[in-house]
Amino acid sequence: MPFTVILIDVDYFKRVNDTYGHNVGDQLLVHVAKACQTQRKEGMLFARYGGEEFVLSMKGCTASEGEALANQVRKHIESQPLITDEGVISVTLSLGVAEAAREAGETLYQLLNDADHSLYSAKRGGRNQVRVYKELYEVTV
Repeated sequence: MPFTVILIDVDYFKRVNDTYGHNVGDQLLVHVAKACQTQRKEGMLFARYGGEEFVLSMKGCTASEGEALANQVRKHIESQPLITDEGVISVTLSLGVAEAAREAGETLYQLLNDADHSLYSAKRGGRNQVRVYKELYEVTV
């Protein structure tokens, strides 16, 4: 059975904290978490991974299904700016997707590391996009 994870990073989060303060930064994290939760389907696990990163795990989903969901989440949050007393703050996400290998011995750490490589590829590629680990592997080998 396939198992896929999506790592989600709020683009330019530090800029929001520096411009509006940590209170608004905290509001932004709650806003993103709530928006992501609305896209979560039955059996998926969603959690804060650290800082401005979140993780979504999907048992029974392939990398291509994860990519489709990641793009759905990205488009949803992009269409939902955060409205604060300080003004309207546009939000975008960079997302990395990785599917567990079918070989024995792969660890959750390795899977999250693959998703992290994909996430940073999305950030290097201009942000507000989804990258899938398999695609990266095929391109770089």
